[in-house]
Amino acid sequence: MLNLFERNDQKTRDLLYSLKQAGFERPTVFLEDDGWLPPECESPFAYFAKQEKSGRPRYFNEIKVPRFWEIIGDNRQASIGFYGQTKAKIVYAAPKEKRWIKEVKWLDPAGRTRLIDHYDQYGHRFAQSVCDEAQKPIVKTYFDAKQHEVLVQNFVTDDLILNQGEQILTFKNLTEFMLYYLAKRKFSIEQIFINSLSYPLFVLLKLPQTGNDVLFWQEDFQGNVPGNMEMILNGSVPRLKKIVVQDAKAYQTAMQLSNNSPYFENLGFIYEKKRENGQRKQIFILTNSDQLEQIKTLSAQLPEFEFHIAAITEMSQKLMDLGHQANISLYPNIAPKELAKLWQQADFYLDINHHQELMQAVRQAFENEMLTVGFENTVHDRHFIAPENIYAPEQVEQMVQKLRRAASDRAYLATLLKAQKKQAEVGSVAMYQTVLGG
Repeated sequence: MLNLFERNDQKTRDLLYSLKQAGFERPTVFLEDDGWLPPECESPFAYFAKQEKSGRPRYFNEIKVPRFWEIIGDNRQASIGFYGQTKAKIVYAAPKEKRWIKEVKWLDPAGRTRLIDHYDQYGHRFAQSVCDEAQKPIVKTYFDAKQHEVLVQNFVTDDLILNQGEQILTFKNLTEFMLYYLAKRKFSIEQIFINSLSYPLFVLLKLPQTGNDVLFWQEDFQGNVPGNMEMILNGSVPRLKKIVVQDAKAYQTAMQLSNNSPYFENLGFIYEKKRENGQRKQIFILTNSDQLEQIKTLSAQLPEFEFHIAAITEMSQKLMDLGHQANISLYPNIAPKELAKLWQQADFYLDINHHQELMQAVRQAFENEMLTVGFENTVHDRHFIAPENIYAPEQVEQMVQKLRRAASDRAYLATLLKAQKKQAEVGSVAMYQTVLGG
């Protein structure tokens, strides 16, 4: 039993969490390693490099630079400079507000990225990429804990070179390398879950053809069934028995395009539920902007509510002036403990801040079973907000009425929360076990 996933993105992590909640505990392997894999997961690159899983993320100003060079950063990005010339750009890991280093992109005199140092969640430089003039990575080298080269992946020729001490092994492509790795690890492969039609599928095609594999499809359909998926539908991948489409609309499209193929199933994600909604008249807003749509109208017309507005940096005078209103509390430079308290304390979230969303706030509100409402010109993540809870700015009066009724009518609030879960296409343990045979 094995999960063979391609990349470490949010949908893959959501799938991994859903599978665990449904009782499908199994080793998880990623074919791409960004250095920030879930701790219980591994990649073939980290395995052969014997990379350490100890330490902490490296902060943006903890890069060693030559004398007189300087590192400048804010909550979005950082750079390394020397007398006005940018020598490197620092890419943050999520959440960006923590200013943890994920990549350092070193620039040539023309300002093009030519070298990328990759840092992991333990603060180690685990890999380095060389880029061509078009700033496209052409070679990536992985290091062990002592910064010795262990593995070189060539994106131009597709080959990989593995240094095993006294033995140097060459693989024609990633598929061949993965097969060697799987043989070394001796995983059970009678059922493999994949979520990509790329290399994970290519690996399946090279394995013994007796299996009970499942493809989790997490993308849309662009007017037709992808060619590699057609292979599955016509029986050319006998190991693979089901295609689980994780978006309801995409599932309907799949059924139409395939004439209701029995291969297709639909499963949403199982999301973490951190608490119940207490129907308290506490509203939370997390922002990095002083532009909060209709905030004065909302706070004036909802005097019975307490508004908590937090920022992880200093607040502008415009925002600080809101603190003069009796039902508004401000939290500039909010500390992590205070922020965690607000997530627990408030039962309503207003997604009304313009510009960047902080710390996946809408998703966090959803996981804390807060009712989220917002405006058309401010909402950040519609996946977790029911369409009927998104208003035009001039419809602020209707938003006010909804919040007031939701805070006084428990049945009405329950209906709104149910619609919110429907929008997020929440799956269940029972559904996973039925579809996957748990």
